[in-house]
Amino acid sequence: LIKEGPRPLPLQFYQPDTTVVVAEGEHMVKYDTKTTAAPKSAKEWKPKYVVVGGIIAQPWVINMYRSKAEYDIAVIETQARQPVSVKVKRFDLQMAKLENDWQGPQICKYKNKLHPWKYFVVIPANGNPIKISSPNHTQLKPVHEGIRRVLLSQQRGGGDDKALSNNDPSPTIRIQQRQQPPRLQDHSQRSEHSSEGGSSRRNRSRGFEAF
Repeated sequence: LIKEGPRPLPLQFYQPDTTVVVAEGEHMVKYDTKTTAAPKSAKEWKPKYVVVGGIIAQPWVINMYRSKAEYDIAVIETQARQPVSVKVKRFDLQMAKLENDWQGPQICKYKNKLHPWKYFVVIPANGNPIKISSPNHTQLKPVHEGIRRVLLSQQRGGGDDKALSNNDPSPTIRIQQRQQPPRLQDHSQRSEHSSEGGSSRRNRSRGFEAF
């Protein structure tokens, strides 16, 4: 319809009142060694376009592409229900953890680089550690915080992102709510009302007899 429509073609867009979180970017990665330490040379890192979740993957999956352009191709082919023709490296974040992350990304320095690099290490349940780095901490932050959110949601809700988004109480809270004892105050109030009602009826009957 867009191709066959008259020109100029008016378009109407809708912007929902929601927050869109994008956890992706071009970074340097290293995932083919067993060590959690940063490579000794900057040449050992590989450039990849890293995507955490996204529109064509589960929230707990990291996909790495050779470029942003190839990621766009993968999105188009997936939405068209076609086989993906680009190379994709996938990693599972379920039961994973971040190494030495209590103070944020770590620092590695190289002789031929003007500024130190920031990097963090993901230890998956299976496989080698995944090291992701960038000379710019601002560029590294979306992917780093995206992985943090996934791991935190798994710790809080067993990986059930839907339950967390709906603020669904845990099963333990539900059981405690169901086992609350009945309120004795309501019963006492009822007994008081019944006693008052009985006394008023007796008074009315006595008044009838006296009359």
